[in-house]
Amino acid sequence: VADIKREGTDVTIVGFGKMMKEALAAAEELAKEGVEAEVIDLRTIRPMDHGAILKSVRKTNRCVVVDENWPVASIASEVAYRVQKDAFDFLDAPVLRINQADTPLPFSPPLIEASIPNPARIIAAVKEVMYLRK
Repeated sequence: VADIKREGTDVTIVGFGKMMKEALAAAEELAKEGVEAEVIDLRTIRPMDHGAILKSVRKTNRCVVVDENWPVASIASEVAYRVQKDAFDFLDAPVLRINQADTPLPFSPPLIEASIPNPARIIAAVKEVMYLRK
């Protein structure tokens, strides 16, 4: 069910919904720096296509999960758990989650923008799992 929106070999970025725009923008910026990110759109969370995620992680050896929900009990938590459980031996770095800031839900547009995942935060996470300088 998952859709590979962008092929890549260096890192897997997993997301769904509105976060796909952010993930694809980050992947395009990373490509300018020579980092080829594979971007997976889950499309559904139940059923979740764990096979597609694991296949990609076994190829790239790294995973960043993007989710606009809070970090505790999020879809990103489940994806990270499954990747670390079922593809641990393939990982070259810990799985990182990029979530909404763990704060009360903001109502001001500038605060909302600051709290949800954006390309800059995704790029920083990818560079962290690739052990590139920040």
